[in-house]
Amino acid sequence: MDKSEIVFVVLLVGGFLIPPAVFGLWWMFLAVLTFFACFGFYEWLAVKSSGRTISQKFWDFSKEKKIQAWILIVGWLVAWLALLWHFADKHLI
Repeated sequence: MDKSEIVFVVLLVGGFLIPPAVFGLWWMFLAVLTFFACFGFYEWLAVKSSGRTISQKFWDFSKEKKIQAWILIVGWLVAWLALLWHFADKHLI
């Protein structure tokens, strides 16, 4: 794992887990921790069965199917924005 990947993982895990833990939002913390555990299991399974991570498989896919890769990225962007909107909508906006 190179330096940029370590930074990515620290930012991802830290950004998702540290704030809920600091503020005592334990159900949110546990939900995200469960997501990471499940994703980690499938990451391990992907590497064990193919020698490639989920990200590497996506990058391979995106080389040949750029439009479909962008559709997936935009779909995920919309979904994450919808979740953030959901959190903010009741009392912050």
